[in-house]
Amino acid sequence: MSKSIRIVFRIALALGVAVCLTIAVSRNLREAPAKPTHTPEPANDENDGLQAVAETALVGREGAIVVLDPQTGRLRAVVNKELAFKIAFPPGSTIKPFTTLAALRAGLLTENTRIRCPGKYKREDVVDACVHAPRLPPFSPAEAVAYSCNYFFATTGEHLDEEKFANLLSDFGFGQTTGLNVEGESAGVLARARWQTQSALGEGPFLQVTPVQMAVAYAALFNGGALLKPNYDGVRKVRTQLRIYDKERAVLLEGMRGAVSFGTAAKADLDSLPVYIIGKTGTSTELSGFRSQGWFMGIAFKSNTPSEPANAQLLVVVYLKKAHGSEAAELARPIFEKFAGTRDSNRDATTYVSVQQVSENVTQRMPLEDYVLHIIASEGSVEDQPEALKALAIAARTYALKNLGRHKEQGYDFCSTTHCQRFESTVSRPALAAAVKETAGMVLRDDKDQIIDAYFSASCGGTTANLKSLWGGEAPSYLGGVRDDYCNTGAHYRWTDVIDSARLANALRSDSRTDVGQNIRELTVTQYDQTGRAELITIAGDRRKTISGWEFKLIVGRALGWNLLKSSRFNVSRSGSQFVFRGGGFGHGLGLCQEGSHVMAQRGRSYQQILAHYFPGTRN
Repeated sequence: MSKSIRIVFRIALALGVAVCLTIAVSRNLREAPAKPTHTPEPANDENDGLQAVAETALVGREGAIVVLDPQTGRLRAVVNKELAFKIAFPPGSTIKPFTTLAALRAGLLTENTRIRCPGKYKREDVVDACVHAPRLPPFSPAEAVAYSCNYFFATTGEHLDEEKFANLLSDFGFGQTTGLNVEGESAGVLARARWQTQSALGEGPFLQVTPVQMAVAYAALFNGGALLKPNYDGVRKVRTQLRIYDKERAVLLEGMRGAVSFGTAAKADLDSLPVYIIGKTGTSTELSGFRSQGWFMGIAFKSNTPSEPANAQLLVVVYLKKAHGSEAAELARPIFEKFAGTRDSNRDATTYVSVQQVSENVTQRMPLEDYVLHIIASEGSVEDQPEALKALAIAARTYALKNLGRHKEQGYDFCSTTHCQRFESTVSRPALAAAVKETAGMVLRDDKDQIIDAYFSASCGGTTANLKSLWGGEAPSYLGGVRDDYCNTGAHYRWTDVIDSARLANALRSDSRTDVGQNIRELTVTQYDQTGRAELITIAGDRRKTISGWEFKLIVGRALGWNLLKSSRFNVSRSGSQFVFRGGGFGHGLGLCQEGSHVMAQRGRSYQQILAHYFPGTRN
């Protein structure tokens, strides 16, 4: 391992990430992908609703979900087949139950083994940090699984025989296709002669797995050793019958119950559900990259008797990009809620967002619906029409799901300013909460069933903006601009701003795109778009510059204040030493016009009619 890779590895694990750094090409794939005669389709979901709930759980996130019957191998739900079946990823700490099993069989561990964790594993310049609380009593194997202790499994991995460990993983189907009749199914990677200590942690080039491989392997651990062929017809097909001893099973059950009760998956609160659930989280790093990816594997059992293999009823695997294992566990919760009968199938899954409150320099993490409530508390602070508030709530929720991770480089999803959506820390009016509650989970979708770009602004000034002419790029039909006669009584429908020539020249010198020198001789809108907005502006002084109307508005706003030039829908004339801007609207004008929405609601229009007017061709 090179020094640079070790540095990345140390940094990632200091954040609790189980890192896999390189791609390895397997040299022992035991089964090539079969070329199917047809592509199977999911079974009818009308009776159990698991497919719908799983799809909702993953809205706005990149990843895959596999829901499997561990007794028959029936795929009860699959979200994102491409990632679930055809692409392999490092498994991170989800490999640790298999490491435990290998160590038990090698005599390196017993159920009574105790190892004290010093907080990190360090050999030469490789450091694997642990994320559990410090100075805990020595761990048993079950406790090490629950807390996902890197020191415990790294020191154990030093003594594991590579060939025996690889053979055990191969027995559980890793490094092979599962037998799905799907073209392009990945066999993953199970590389020989690549063993490192980190291999026992699911890191390094030793192993890469698909979500469906993970599901089948874990099913075999707890269904009595049957390695199943996944299917859609519910007909049980056993590829291999493995032997799992009662003592081995007991250790893994205890560890994975501990993970959901007090360990790495505890935040998902799965142990509060009226079914007995065990689970294991994992976090790894994308291959040839540095972003984390989260895993969660959970099994629900009939009653409280997981010791009986026949009682394993539902298995859920969540793979989530740009996330950690604890987040993947939270996404699994609505699926287990639905299975347990405690969840309304129409209720929105608990999606979480992180918000950086810029003024306080504090990042908060909260459920999506709470975030939407805070947004309309700010953006709809003076709105008193319930239907307009509902329309705004749906637009804000749609925008949030479409733009999750907008500030991922900074470590959060959204900022609290108008760059994302204005976020108000307090909520004062019950009407706001009612609007969010009554529209919970509702989003706008286009004719291809994709979540749309749902922009909104204070006022459009009579015609909403066209995305292409405003910001460039192709505009979807619902952002092409529509006439809006409803906002013509609003406070920002028409405005006039007068700016002294010297003051304006000084403002324009703040940006090289508009710096024409000390004086402005001429300022002209040289092109309007079809919505009446200034598309191009030419500025003449010592130099001549042409810039888009929107960029001109932003440069002036940053220098002189945002209450000047409230939109790019204006014309300009000169009066002596002053420039006179006469315009309409407030903000970019894309999508929903809040002043127009207010009037539509006053006139008896429903939130559905409001949204259909401002986002034509979409549905919610």
